[in-house]
Amino acid sequence: MGITGLLPFLEKATKPCHVSEFRGSTVAIDTYCWLHKGANSCAFQLASGEDTKSLVNYCIKYINLLQSYDIKPILVFDGKNLPAKSETESKRREARNKAKQRATELLKLGKADEARTYLKQSINITPEMASSVIKECHKLGVDCIVAPYESDAQLAFFNRKGVAEIIISEDSDLMLFGCTKVLYKLDIRGCGYLVEAEKIPLSMKLRPDKFTFDKFRYMCILSGCDYVNSLQGIGLKKAEKFIKLTEETNPLIFLDKVPRYLNMRHLSITDQYKESFMLADATFRHQTVFDPYEKKLVPLTDPAVHGTNPIYCKNAGHIFEDDLAYQVAIGNLHPSNHKVLNDWSPTKSKLPKNSIWSGVFSKSMSRKQQQLLFRKRESPKKNKVINNNDDDYDEWLKQESDMKIEQEIAVYFQKPVKRNIEPEPEEKQEENEERTSPVINHNPFVKKLSKFKLTKTDSNVIVKSRYFFSQPETQIINQNEEKQSENNDTQTEVNNSNDTENIPDNSIDSPLEALEKIKLDESVSQKTVEEVDLTKSDEEKITKTMSQPCSSKSTLNINIKRKKLGPCRSVGLKKTKSEGQPTLHNFFKNVNNK
Repeated sequence: MGITGLLPFLEKATKPCHVSEFRGSTVAIDTYCWLHKGANSCAFQLASGEDTKSLVNYCIKYINLLQSYDIKPILVFDGKNLPAKSETESKRREARNKAKQRATELLKLGKADEARTYLKQSINITPEMASSVIKECHKLGVDCIVAPYESDAQLAFFNRKGVAEIIISEDSDLMLFGCTKVLYKLDIRGCGYLVEAEKIPLSMKLRPDKFTFDKFRYMCILSGCDYVNSLQGIGLKKAEKFIKLTEETNPLIFLDKVPRYLNMRHLSITDQYKESFMLADATFRHQTVFDPYEKKLVPLTDPAVHGTNPIYCKNAGHIFEDDLAYQVAIGNLHPSNHKVLNDWSPTKSKLPKNSIWSGVFSKSMSRKQQQLLFRKRESPKKNKVINNNDDDYDEWLKQESDMKIEQEIAVYFQKPVKRNIEPEPEEKQEENEERTSPVINHNPFVKKLSKFKLTKTDSNVIVKSRYFFSQPETQIINQNEEKQSENNDTQTEVNNSNDTENIPDNSIDSPLEALEKIKLDESVSQKTVEEVDLTKSDEEKITKTMSQPCSSKSTLNINIKRKKLGPCRSVGLKKTKSEGQPTLHNFFKNVNNK
């Protein structure tokens, strides 16, 4: 069923989801997929022809699941076979017969487990089985409809018209009919995989402006589908490659280029294949469906609007009488031989307001969409309304994209708004000129500059890191001592110059006279006079004491120990001398004393 490998190909357009996301919306279901799944549990009973309710119970279980999330289900059943599908149906019939023969042989041999697999393959879902499900759904008030031909086109009709927001199926062919959202592989927990048509360009690796839905349909038909067999050696990947290379939109022209573009010279594109390709394309686009609101058969899309030749629509299904089509649609007649199966009338039964048989069309909307619509109605802005033409889905998509492009282009052509700037009066201009800093004066939250005190640094002190400074420590200390000695010499010269200025004219000229004066004062106080012999050593001591500055602080600084510094040492500090370290000064002092 469907196109081989299409669902893995659409991986980028697929996301896992839960049915709770569609709360409040309407869902159309391919019921034959549920019937085939339910038939696996009762394969022996169905093969023997016994009447069983397991199929009905299986479908009711899923209906209850959807209704628990406030989702309205519409069950769609298959009608009679299309002429385009005659070859595929004959192949399936032969496969079922072979599986049934193999199952009977295994049962005779007593191999029941192996026979079960073949019995599942041999099951054929008949309209009588579907009728039992329809009768039970009528009791529950669930809408059911039998398609005139295939259920895929009928499901696409509900989706494109807006009756159903989501389609639940297992057939990948549904994407080719133009369905927007299809839920695959739904389990009893409500989990499945949602495929969105908007994201198909991501899977084909095409830009949105280069993508058209016709390209996607041509690619799938070229790879092989139920209506036409694929060319030898061409699958989805090669079909995708060819569709990307060609820009021709007419299949009758671009099909001749397939062998050359794909480098497959052995391929031969015959006129018969071209005709079957066009028939398959027309069947996907214009298949006959039943409109429950107008109570008649209509094509899925109008061939006249798309310019399709009516010759290619011969396999899309014939349009027969409206009354007969109506009885088939409500499930009263067999779709193929028109045998009576039920006697149900929508007018005699109680129907919900949003039923498809009530004659009143109501578009499906989820709760999220209802909330958005309610907000738009309350907002004062005018909302643009886009008319969805159900008969021309592709043109509607083009109109929507063109409107977005026009809105983006209109932004660049907008004229700048003229602002009327009034000149300020002269008084305000004078006030603004007087204010040097209006921001600081008027804004109380700005920090004042006076809070930040300036940091004062000594230019004589050089701070260097031990890690980055490569000069040895001894050399650094010697340089510091030389600098500090120079600073001390300059200070002594300044102090001596100040002292000399303060001394009067009758001051002592030499140190000998000063010494004599001191001795005389002492003799007067003690009333004794002693002679004092001055030696050279005494003279040297006196001269040294006179040359040194008379400050007590200088003597105290020598005894202060040096502070321990951290990893970053100061080069400008003075190194303390140890008491026991010999120096030249002490050496010459001892020599003179001797």
